[in-house]
Amino acid sequence: MNDFHPTRGINISIELLRGVAAVMVMLCHYAVILQGTERGWLNFFYTGVDFFFVISGFVFAPTLLAPARENAAAFAIRRVFRIYPLFLAAIVFYALLPHKTWDNSIILQHALFLHTTVSKEIAFYYNPAFWSLPVEMEFYMLIALCVLLRIRSTAFIMLFLFGFSLLAGLMAHQFLPADSHTQLVLSHHLPTILPEFLLGTLAYQISRKCARLPGLVLGVAGLVLLFMLGQGFVTHGDTMSDLTYGQFNLLCALGYQLILIAAVVLFSPARADAPLSQLASALGNLSYGIYLFHNAIPPLLNHFFQLDGMLLFTGSILGTLCIAAVMYNTLENPARNYGRHFARQLYRPE
Repeated sequence: MNDFHPTRGINISIELLRGVAAVMVMLCHYAVILQGTERGWLNFFYTGVDFFFVISGFVFAPTLLAPARENAAAFAIRRVFRIYPLFLAAIVFYALLPHKTWDNSIILQHALFLHTTVSKEIAFYYNPAFWSLPVEMEFYMLIALCVLLRIRSTAFIMLFLFGFSLLAGLMAHQFLPADSHTQLVLSHHLPTILPEFLLGTLAYQISRKCARLPGLVLGVAGLVLLFMLGQGFVTHGDTMSDLTYGQFNLLCALGYQLILIAAVVLFSPARADAPLSQLASALGNLSYGIYLFHNAIPPLLNHFFQLDGMLLFTGSILGTLCIAAVMYNTLENPARNYGRHFARQLYRPE
């Protein structure tokens, strides 16, 4: 969901990991096809959304660290045209599915990014993956505010925001019922998820000064941490939230942060026509479409072709890749390019 390209090397890392994060979320939601209700490692892949948050924090770190280089209006325009057109198309697509109902009220709530403020049923009604879009937009609004006010994200400010958000998450976990509306809103919005974005911002700062060997060590540490958290999730399920005082996803984000640092440090710049560059570019380009549309494909294949098991699993993956490619070329990329052009017309360096 990002378009940051400071150097070819970083672009390869970011694009590749964006694709990995999207595939993780897809496989998590497809786990039920192969495993039924049994919990396995595929279910742990829902933390791919935390990976997305960390990547977003990394991508927009330069803007947070040096807001004077950006124009708030131009930034907002690029973000809207990057996120909104495909999201709106996805809402309509899900609302037209045979097993869903076209509901103007729910559609409007989604279109205004309010669906996670109403109820869990509304938040997940069309597509469970839609819940993260309001958080992403709230992060963009925070960046735009920093740009507008020329607030430089110093280490002190980052530490303060991290501590405040972490405290909010701990308080919500300790004092709010798990099924309360306030808990739903806090756990799905920026006040408690901001630390994951800030881990990405910190990753950007570390990666600029990190040598290859320390980067490799951090990557291994990240893999070990994620393995331990994943094994705990498979073994203990949702009780891992209590065991980690409601910070399970933040710990996963920490693991992804370490992997992100390693990827950026270890991947050398490559030519645009190199195989790794082409794979990374393809996965990065398709990642947003994969994320938005993957939950629509299994019910469609089941409805029209009565597929199940491995055939449904494989067909759903292929179908998702196809619709993501079509939507990227017909809507997502043209809208993003238009947003960039519009922003350039608006932006006037001070």
